[in-house]
Amino acid sequence: MKNRQARQTKQRFALILLVACACIASACIDSTQTGADAPQPTADGGSAAEITWHSYDEGMQIAGEQNKPVMIDVYTSWCRYCKDLDRLVYPDPNVIQLADDFVCIKIDADKQRDLAAQYNPRGGVPVVIFLRSDGAEVHRLGGYPRGGPDAFAQEMMVALNNV
Repeated sequence: MKNRQARQTKQRFALILLVACACIASACIDSTQTGADAPQPTADGGSAAEITWHSYDEGMQIAGEQNKPVMIDVYTSWCRYCKDLDRLVYPDPNVIQLADDFVCIKIDADKQRDLAAQYNPRGGVPVVIFLRSDGAEVHRLGGYPRGGPDAFAQEMMVALNNV
């Protein structure tokens, strides 16, 4: 009887240890995706990656006044591919240079649900929508671009050619 209880106690301890290790590993994986690698916003609305991001209202006003096309990034804070855009694509020098030709707007789909639904009715994230200055859509990119920053820069060029 004592051997059986001892074995059950060891099994419970092993199970608890296994669950604890899984939780710790999960936290470590998540922190590598959201940690210091992610672009940090600056006081002027830009980011360490040098793309200047605007709120929707501010960005659309600037686009109208300056007659510039718009790039809208619809994202969520928990989306892995959204984080990959911030960490791997938006800091790319070619993407930054092309972004200067757009008014760049970010929409958090969890916090700005109505606005996100207006531009992304199916709800998948990330989605990047390119608009003319009058708000008409000219191009759309759903998901993380296969080919990373170079492929994204090509999509930006397609949008600019359609403006």
